[in-house]
Amino acid sequence: MRRFSIVAAGLLLAFTVSCGDSALKYYNLGVEAAQRNEIDEAIVQWQKSAEINPSDPDTRYNLGMALLEREEYAEAENQFLAAARIKSDDYRLQYGLGHSLEMQGKYAEAKRAYRYSIDLKSNFHPPYAGLGAIALDQNLYSTAEKYATEALRYSPFDKKATLVLAEAYYMQQNYQAAYAQLISSRSWIGFEPDYLLLLGKVMNARHMYADARQTLLTAKDAGKSGTDLFLHLGIASFEINEFKDAREYCRLALYRDDTNAEAWTRLARTEYELDNLEESLEAWNRARALTPDDAEIDLGIAIIHIRMRNFEEAVSVLEKIRAGDNFPPRTLYYLGHSLMRLGRREEARKSFELFLVKWQGDEALADEVREILVTL
Repeated sequence: MRRFSIVAAGLLLAFTVSCGDSALKYYNLGVEAAQRNEIDEAIVQWQKSAEINPSDPDTRYNLGMALLEREEYAEAENQFLAAARIKSDDYRLQYGLGHSLEMQGKYAEAKRAYRYSIDLKSNFHPPYAGLGAIALDQNLYSTAEKYATEALRYSPFDKKATLVLAEAYYMQQNYQAAYAQLISSRSWIGFEPDYLLLLGKVMNARHMYADARQTLLTAKDAGKSGTDLFLHLGIASFEINEFKDAREYCRLALYRDDTNAEAWTRLARTEYELDNLEESLEAWNRARALTPDDAEIDLGIAIIHIRMRNFEEAVSVLEKIRAGDNFPPRTLYYLGHSLMRLGRREEARKSFELFLVKWQGDEALADEVREILVTL
């Protein structure tokens, strides 16, 4: 369990000590419970102390940090705000307030608290990590990278900053830097589920599929679950030709979030490899309902129609793709084949010729088209 910073009891010697239920007595009992990692008991004792002496900011701060540990973010915010009304210029208190706000999605207020904490103590690293995490959630990846780097400059073993920086690299498709960041921190982060999930995703991006699968399974054993985990397990399993496992993982991803278009796309490709064409078409259609302007999804649907010998349907879909901007060149390849099957040879020839103009991929595919053109 994560340990949190508490204010030492010695700072409260100005209290009047009594033999009865004094605020200091309960405060100290809370500190002792926290030191034993008995967070629930610490909360109970500090709540009693705060009831007796509500104007002590240190009790409020400790109570807020303990509530953060229990993920009771709204109540933690209340405690930090109460403390800030008494003593606003405490950098730790402002950080705690920022964190409670961040975890509730109150990003504008959280950023103000984090920046105030930094103004009060510029080399205090946690607010930088918090600002980086908010930037990451707002898709400001270069900003997230900047803040996380700053946090690690002051504290090289800040776990949150390490993960924020690695994910910022990942989202900017700098997979080598993301991988290096994660591998360099493996010895001290260990088997943290969030770390393992991100490492597995980066391994997938680097085509290290067998390693990714094992890493993601370890994350699952460590307690991680959710759409992201199962989707990437599906990707890794698909790429090492474990199609039945890939199908199961994609279904698990969709069980948790059936609005995830990528999971439907992955399921469609997996069902295709398993020769379940009707199931594949259904999955492609579910993906298209979520992202109707994705040409790659339409292309997948067209390929299924070709496999099912529904050439009229395939041509209809492919011509719709071709009418768009920046369509995938493979569209012309499959359109040529479909038109040829329908006996529309002149249109097929034009499609194949345009394919050769636009295609920049595998030369073997271009050679195949040249051979077809000879027959046309």
